[in-house]
Amino acid sequence: MNLVIPAALQIHFFSKNKKIAGYMQESNRTLLIDSQIIEFIKRNNMTEDKCQNQYAWVILGILLVAQIVLALSAYAWGALGPFMKEAFSLDNMKFGFITSILYLFSVICSIPAGVSVDRWSVKSNLIICMMLMGTAMILASFVSSYIYLLVLVVFMGASYGMINPIASKGLTIWFDVKNRATAFGIRQMGVTAGGAIAGILLIYLAGVRNWNFAVFTAGLFSVLTGILVCLFYKETPDDKIEIEHVKKTSQKITLLDLLKNKNLLLTCLIMTLLCTGQSSIVTFFILYLKEDLGLTPALAGSFLAIAMICGGCARIFWGLVSDRLFSGRRLPVMKIICALAMVSALMIFLLGQNLPPLFFIPIVAFFGFSYLGFQGVAGVLIVELCGAELAGRATGLGVTIAWIGMVLGPIVFGAIAEINYQLAWLFVTITSSLSVLLCYTIKE
Repeated sequence: MNLVIPAALQIHFFSKNKKIAGYMQESNRTLLIDSQIIEFIKRNNMTEDKCQNQYAWVILGILLVAQIVLALSAYAWGALGPFMKEAFSLDNMKFGFITSILYLFSVICSIPAGVSVDRWSVKSNLIICMMLMGTAMILASFVSSYIYLLVLVVFMGASYGMINPIASKGLTIWFDVKNRATAFGIRQMGVTAGGAIAGILLIYLAGVRNWNFAVFTAGLFSVLTGILVCLFYKETPDDKIEIEHVKKTSQKITLLDLLKNKNLLLTCLIMTLLCTGQSSIVTFFILYLKEDLGLTPALAGSFLAIAMICGGCARIFWGLVSDRLFSGRRLPVMKIICALAMVSALMIFLLGQNLPPLFFIPIVAFFGFSYLGFQGVAGVLIVELCGAELAGRATGLGVTIAWIGMVLGPIVFGAIAEINYQLAWLFVTITSSLSVLLCYTIKE
């Protein structure tokens, strides 16, 4: 606030005492200058805050690209299923082991990745994640042994298990509560976008050249993304402060403390049931359409791509619904998603054998909006149940529990599908029905 001394008062003091008047005039000028400096600092800080808020969307873009590329590699095996089964002479169960091992080691690495990103920077962990996936995929493109392929899939799984804790920590730091679910949803859209690209691009490359070239291309994308992260990802001052805080308090916070959170565990169990259906769909849906319904790989891949695109849109849509319509509440959205998952699986179980191909479009759209669209809202719910300072560890624990479904889903679905595909869809229907019931046991 500027201090302005009235002129009459200045003249009065000047007539009584020239020294006092001089001091008052000097004080007035000094306070005016100090006020101007304060205003300049405020404007400068506002400019820095605005720039930081704007760069948050750049960070989101980097994490989105990283998620797309990693999902492209993870979903490559489902998309390339017909080519891989022929190349390695695999039955459904052996083929299912590829995806299951990938998700198994994703689960194993999730908690260590969460601890790592809580203690060290997001940037360094993300670079390691991208380079590990790229190297493993490039090497896999040269193997001709099923066993060697499984060994490399272990490293792919380790890389894929790192991205959720890394991205959750980064977005929690850069985005406030009002925009967090939307940001999580946009980032999670990368999973389905990567799956859609895998269902179109990789199948095309495998058809034109071979599966080796398709896998090599996916690995090259990961390496290039790692370079992108190295050049453009920034840490914030808040990130550095958070890292130091977690280092000081890490001895006080144990995994047992997180396991005592009943609502967290129930949320993770719901995610496990939905992930069971998700992994079954992305691994076997193309094979189901080809082997049981007689569709071509290209047409079957197009249906999976539709599901992936709808899932990507759903992650943003559900985030906006949660942030805006439900004022930051996550549980009502999860109830809607679980109900939609149950209905879509039931439709395939009851009607799958008798539907013309075009009638699968609304069903796969429902798949996208449920099984492939729940991750953003569920991820925010997990973080907010535990607090921002434990975002990495909570996400790691959540992924570890939830991805049990990712590991078991393809194995169980594949074993049942050897008997009958419709029975396999009944299995998915039952798991999604249980998720609906569990939603009503959580207190938000």
